[in-house]
Amino acid sequence: LGQSILEEVDEYAKSIGAHNEYIYLNYADKSQNPLKGYGEENVEFISRVAKQYDPDGVFQVQVPGGFKISQV
Repeated sequence: LGQSILEEVDEYAKSIGAHNEYIYLNYADKSQNPLKGYGEENVEFISRVAKQYDPDGVFQVQVPGGFKISQV
């Protein structure tokens, strides 16, 4: 039910020209991909920084929950 409502709202926003890829992280559903809304260039930057400061991927693998840059 929730997913269908999100899809309806998204389609409506597109139909009136008010659609925006950005989804606020705290309001995002697990079925959504809010990091994608930051734009390709920003996602690449975040990914590079994550690899630089967390080369073992601790925060991508061992920390539960949240949206992971490695899954964008």
